[in-house]
Amino acid sequence: MSRLLLLFPVLALGCKSTKTSQEGEGETAAGATKPASASASPCAKAKDEGPMAWIEDDYPAALACAKERNVPLVLDLWAPWCHTCLSMRATVFADASFKADAPRFVFASIDTDREPSAPVVTKFPLSAWPTFYVVGTDESVLARWVGSASTPQFHAFLDAGFEARSGVAGSAQHLLAGERALATKDYASAEKELTAALDQAPPDWVRRPDVLVSLLSTIQRQKDDARCLQFATSVLAATGTSSSAADFTSIALGCADEHAKQDPTGVAAFRALAITRLEGLLGDPKAQLSVDDRSDTMATLRETYQAVGKQPEAKALAGKQRVLLDEAAAKAASPRAAMTYNWHRAEVYVYLGRPLEVVAALEKSAADLPTEYDPPARLGWVYLRAGKLAEAATWTDKALAMAYGPRKGRVLAQRAEIANKQGDVATERTYRLEAVKLWEALPPGQASPDALAKARDALAKLDAPTPPPTPAPSTN
Repeated sequence: MSRLLLLFPVLALGCKSTKTSQEGEGETAAGATKPASASASPCAKAKDEGPMAWIEDDYPAALACAKERNVPLVLDLWAPWCHTCLSMRATVFADASFKADAPRFVFASIDTDREPSAPVVTKFPLSAWPTFYVVGTDESVLARWVGSASTPQFHAFLDAGFEARSGVAGSAQHLLAGERALATKDYASAEKELTAALDQAPPDWVRRPDVLVSLLSTIQRQKDDARCLQFATSVLAATGTSSSAADFTSIALGCADEHAKQDPTGVAAFRALAITRLEGLLGDPKAQLSVDDRSDTMATLRETYQAVGKQPEAKALAGKQRVLLDEAAAKAASPRAAMTYNWHRAEVYVYLGRPLEVVAALEKSAADLPTEYDPPARLGWVYLRAGKLAEAATWTDKALAMAYGPRKGRVLAQRAEIANKQGDVATERTYRLEAVKLWEALPPGQASPDALAKARDALAKLDAPTPPPTPAPSTN
């Protein structure tokens, strides 16, 4: 499921070095006199990026800065391969309106694949990439957001976290309790609190669409596909016109896939409803969708077309998606912003049977970003799908030299698949074994029992003795 980067089948405007007190909250104000000891402040690690400053990959410093300034800490838990993460940085967080939030928060971006990030991910788990938290100086959860958001939605998320410091009531109180339950994976409590939040909120509550996404995800995590579809059908029209609507529909379609054998008629009815919803969302000129959100929505709709046998419609939509992505990459403000579209471009060109046509664009991305592992990994994948195995191995090896953490496990699996296609059993075994060792060594927060089990299974199948050939039947 490519649309929402879920864990299941899921910036940090830092501190200025100047400091003054504002309304007793200890916020930093631009233009204040810089104290002599500012260089020793953890807030000095913040780097300006657009309207905000970020403390990168240093949670202890970010928390210390938040305590020094007596303001909440905003965490962006992301990964370099995550196109939604890159899109949020290049679009939403570049909006000048966030400059007003700089005095109210410390912002920290945490690359979840880096080994030092494991304790942070353990303390603040992800449901998908990206996951955002607002936390207090005591590390209590004040607000939580999963996936893409529009600019107004992210402002509402920040406001909720800021207001939660002094206590909240009504729907906001239930929402906070639900978010805290989700952070500890207490799905039964989360469902109860999120349901109460929706029941008590006014119909035009700005948080309604994203809370509906959280509630549906919570039901899905409890493996109740029938109830997931029932709930999705009842509220699908109330999910707004942002990426929340697409994410909600995507999660519901995942439930439909799991429930297809048990209730084919009901699943068919929901898929038809989902198609109408997604077509309407894509056709709405006022929809709050970034290019990445729109491409995700197209991918969801394309997969649903395929599921119901509408192959011509799926192919035509893929052509529109390709044009959208090519134009966005050409207009991107920087190579890193253009990297946002690498995965979707690779996938859609492969789907259209034209994989080699995207090679030049991915090679440019790799040349523009020589320290990033993702562009060469995408190139390796495209060449693999095109049957160009030598080129696939070359580019995947380049990615392996730079990859780290859980993502390296994925790249190792890709390299093993290439060796398999080449008929090189010894090389395949080397990479299968490396993948097992990597997943075994990852610390809590980054370890994945499912990924480890799959890696072990792939290695075991490779090492299993070849059964003797079945004797030919006797002709006597």
